[in-house]
Amino acid sequence: MIPSIAGVAAAGSPMSVGAAAESAGGFGETLQSALQSVSDKERNADSLVTALAAGEDVELSDVLVATTEAALTVELLVTVRDQAVSAYQQIASLQL
Repeated sequence: MIPSIAGVAAAGSPMSVGAAAESAGGFGETLQSALQSVSDKERNADSLVTALAAGEDVELSDVLVATTEAALTVELLVTVRDQAVSAYQQIASLQL
């Protein structure tokens, strides 16, 4: 059996994200937490790439996993942003 990736297992289903948003104090805090997570993943990937370039004892596979994970989280963030902008535009164009 393939072990789960920690970041993916923690994300859960969309329904659990909504429940987490309500228990954590709202949409703003959930959004801030998600942005912090993206930032942390980028910093981790950057530090591993820098360590590898400096010749430190870093596994190449760890660098590849970290950079791919950071790229995917940024891609997800951009997709969510685009969907939010699209939803806002649709609401703004409604005639009351």
